[in-house]
Amino acid sequence: MRNFAIIICLLIAITSYGQIKDENYSIFNPTHMKKEFFISSNSGVLNTPFGIKVGYLCNPGLYVGLRYGKGEIYNSDSDMKTIKSDLFSLTGGINKPLIIRNDFKLVAQLGVGYGQWWDFRWERWTKSGYEIECGLMIQKKRLLLNMTGNVLNGSKTYATGDFCIGIGYVFR
Repeated sequence: MRNFAIIICLLIAITSYGQIKDENYSIFNPTHMKKEFFISSNSGVLNTPFGIKVGYLCNPGLYVGLRYGKGEIYNSDSDMKTIKSDLFSLTGGINKPLIIRNDFKLVAQLGVGYGQWWDFRWERWTKSGYEIECGLMIQKKRLLLNMTGNVLNGSKTYATGDFCIGIGYVFR
Protein backbone atom coordinates (compact mmCIF):
# COMPACT_ATOMS: atom_id res chain seq x y z
CA MET A 1 0.00 0.00 0.00
CA ARG A 2 2.88 2.34 0.80
CA ASN A 3 4.44 1.73 -2.63
CA PHE A 4 1.12 2.48 -4.29
CA ALA A 5 0.83 5.80 -2.41
CA ILE A 6 4.37 6.75 -3.47
CA ILE A 7 3.56 5.97 -7.12
CA ILE A 8 0.42 8.12 -7.01
CA CYS A 9 2.29 11.04 -5.42
CA LEU A 10 5.05 10.80 -8.02
CA LEU A 11 2.51 10.70 -10.84
CA ILE A 12 0.81 13.84 -9.56
CA ALA A 13 4.12 15.65 -8.93
CA ILE A 14 5.60 14.84 -12.36
CA THR A 15 2.43 15.81 -14.21
CA SER A 16 1.96 19.10 -12.37
CA TYR A 17 5.65 20.05 -12.57
CA GLY A 18 5.56 20.06 -16.36
CA GLN A 19 2.94 22.81 -16.53
CA ILE A 20 3.64 26.48 -17.12
CA LYS A 21 2.22 28.89 -14.56
CA ASP A 22 -0.14 31.54 -15.82
CA GLU A 23 -3.32 33.32 -14.77
CA ASN A 24 -5.36 30.08 -15.04
CA TYR A 25 -3.66 28.55 -12.04
CA SER A 26 -5.58 27.75 -8.90
CA ILE A 27 -4.99 25.44 -5.98
CA PHE A 28 -7.60 24.24 -3.44
CA ASN A 29 -10.12 26.93 -4.41
CA PRO A 30 -10.75 26.80 -8.15
CA THR A 31 -13.61 29.12 -9.03
CA HIS A 32 -13.21 29.41 -12.80
CA MET A 33 -14.00 25.81 -13.75
CA LYS A 34 -16.60 25.21 -16.45
CA LYS A 35 -18.95 22.23 -16.44
CA GLU A 36 -17.32 19.37 -18.41
CA PHE A 37 -19.05 16.06 -19.12
CA PHE A 38 -16.93 12.89 -18.75
CA ILE A 39 -17.23 9.18 -19.38
CA SER A 40 -14.77 6.69 -17.94
CA SER A 41 -14.27 2.99 -17.42
CA ASN A 42 -14.63 1.98 -13.77
CA SER A 43 -13.10 -1.45 -13.30
CA GLY A 44 -12.68 -3.11 -9.93
CA VAL A 45 -9.32 -4.83 -9.58
CA LEU A 46 -10.53 -7.68 -7.35
CA ASN A 47 -14.24 -8.34 -7.81
CA THR A 48 -16.12 -6.30 -10.40
CA PRO A 49 -13.97 -5.99 -13.53
CA PHE A 50 -16.47 -4.30 -15.85
CA GLY A 51 -17.77 -0.84 -15.15
CA ILE A 52 -18.54 2.65 -16.33
CA LYS A 53 -18.65 6.05 -14.65
CA VAL A 54 -20.37 9.11 -16.15
CA GLY A 55 -20.89 12.60 -14.84
CA TYR A 56 -19.61 16.10 -15.07
CA LEU A 57 -16.63 17.88 -13.58
CA CYS A 58 -17.52 21.19 -12.02
CA ASN A 59 -17.24 22.93 -8.67
CA PRO A 60 -18.89 20.73 -7.36
CA GLY A 61 -19.71 18.08 -9.94
CA LEU A 62 -21.76 14.88 -9.86
CA TYR A 63 -21.22 11.35 -11.11
CA VAL A 64 -22.85 7.91 -11.27
CA GLY A 65 -20.84 4.69 -11.42
CA LEU A 66 -21.83 1.11 -12.24
CA ARG A 67 -19.73 -2.06 -11.98
CA TYR A 68 -20.46 -5.71 -12.81
CA GLY A 69 -18.81 -9.09 -12.30
CA LYS A 70 -19.34 -12.81 -11.50
CA GLY A 71 -18.99 -14.59 -8.16
CA GLU A 72 -19.90 -17.83 -6.38
CA ILE A 73 -22.33 -18.80 -3.63
CA TYR A 74 -21.48 -21.81 -1.45
CA ASN A 75 -24.32 -24.01 -0.18
CA SER A 76 -23.43 -25.03 3.39
CA ASP A 77 -26.41 -27.37 3.86
CA SER A 78 -25.53 -29.65 0.96
CA ASP A 79 -22.39 -31.11 -0.53
CA MET A 80 -20.57 -27.75 -0.83
CA LYS A 81 -21.63 -27.13 -4.43
CA THR A 82 -21.30 -23.61 -5.73
CA ILE A 83 -23.77 -21.52 -7.68
CA LYS A 84 -22.70 -18.67 -9.94
CA SER A 85 -23.82 -15.24 -8.80
CA ASP A 86 -23.94 -11.80 -10.40
CA LEU A 87 -21.93 -9.11 -8.62
CA PHE A 88 -22.81 -5.43 -9.00
CA SER A 89 -22.23 -1.99 -7.62
CA LEU A 90 -24.16 1.22 -8.17
CA THR A 91 -22.67 4.40 -6.71
CA GLY A 92 -23.23 8.11 -7.00
CA GLY A 93 -21.37 11.04 -5.58
CA ILE A 94 -19.83 14.45 -5.85
CA ASN A 95 -16.47 15.60 -7.12
CA LYS A 96 -14.57 18.77 -6.39
CA PRO A 97 -11.49 20.15 -8.15
CA LEU A 98 -8.45 20.51 -5.94
CA ILE A 99 -5.87 21.80 -8.42
CA ILE A 100 -6.37 23.42 -11.82
CA ARG A 101 -3.24 24.30 -13.71
CA ASN A 102 -3.63 24.94 -17.46
CA ASP A 103 -4.55 21.55 -18.99
CA PHE A 104 -4.06 19.64 -15.73
CA LYS A 105 -6.79 19.08 -13.13
CA LEU A 106 -6.73 17.07 -9.91
CA VAL A 107 -10.27 16.30 -8.76
CA ALA A 108 -11.35 14.60 -5.52
CA GLN A 109 -14.42 12.38 -5.49
CA LEU A 110 -16.59 10.97 -2.71
CA GLY A 111 -19.60 8.72 -3.18
CA VAL A 112 -21.98 6.23 -1.62
CA GLY A 113 -23.98 3.42 -3.11
CA TYR A 114 -25.38 -0.06 -2.95
CA GLY A 115 -23.68 -3.24 -4.06
CA GLN A 116 -23.13 -6.97 -3.94
CA TRP A 117 -19.53 -7.83 -4.73
CA TRP A 118 -18.33 -10.46 -2.31
CA ASP A 119 -16.45 -12.76 -4.71
CA PHE A 120 -17.60 -15.77 -2.66
CA ARG A 121 -20.10 -16.10 0.16
CA TRP A 122 -22.28 -18.64 1.95
CA GLU A 123 -25.96 -18.63 0.95
CA ARG A 124 -27.04 -17.65 4.49
CA TRP A 125 -24.92 -14.48 4.42
CA THR A 126 -26.32 -11.17 3.37
CA LYS A 127 -26.44 -10.61 -0.37
CA SER A 128 -25.70 -6.93 -0.51
CA GLY A 129 -24.85 -3.84 1.47
CA TYR A 130 -23.96 -0.19 1.41
CA GLU A 131 -20.80 1.03 -0.25
CA ILE A 132 -18.54 4.03 0.31
CA GLU A 133 -15.96 5.18 -2.20
CA CYS A 134 -13.41 7.96 -2.38
CA GLY A 135 -10.62 8.72 -4.77
CA LEU A 136 -9.01 11.02 -7.28
CA MET A 137 -9.47 11.87 -10.92
CA ILE A 138 -6.50 13.23 -12.83
CA GLN A 139 -7.30 15.09 -16.03
CA LYS A 140 -4.68 16.03 -18.62
CA LYS A 141 -6.24 17.85 -21.58
CA ARG A 142 -9.15 15.53 -22.45
CA LEU A 143 -7.72 12.32 -20.98
CA LEU A 144 -9.02 11.29 -17.55
CA LEU A 145 -7.53 8.79 -15.09
CA ASN A 146 -10.03 7.65 -12.46
CA MET A 147 -8.87 5.92 -9.22
CA THR A 148 -11.07 5.05 -6.23
CA GLY A 149 -10.94 2.92 -3.14
CA ASN A 150 -14.24 1.22 -2.27
CA VAL A 151 -15.52 -0.45 0.91
CA LEU A 152 -18.65 -2.63 0.94
CA ASN A 153 -20.33 -3.51 4.24
CA GLY A 154 -23.16 -5.95 4.93
CA SER A 155 -25.13 -6.91 8.02
CA LYS A 156 -24.27 -10.65 8.31
CA THR A 157 -20.77 -10.80 6.88
CA TYR A 158 -17.40 -9.08 6.84
CA ALA A 159 -16.63 -5.81 5.11
CA THR A 160 -14.62 -6.07 1.92
CA GLY A 161 -12.67 -3.57 -0.14
CA ASP A 162 -11.68 -3.07 -3.74
CA PHE A 163 -9.60 -0.65 -5.77
CA CYS A 164 -11.13 0.70 -8.99
CA ILE A 165 -9.28 2.26 -11.86
CA GLY A 166 -10.45 3.65 -15.16
CA ILE A 167 -9.46 5.69 -18.18
CA GLY A 168 -11.88 8.13 -19.70
CA TYR A 169 -12.54 11.10 -21.94
CA VAL A 170 -13.70 14.62 -21.05
CA PHE A 171 -16.02 16.44 -23.46
CA ARG A 172 -15.80 20.23 -23.62
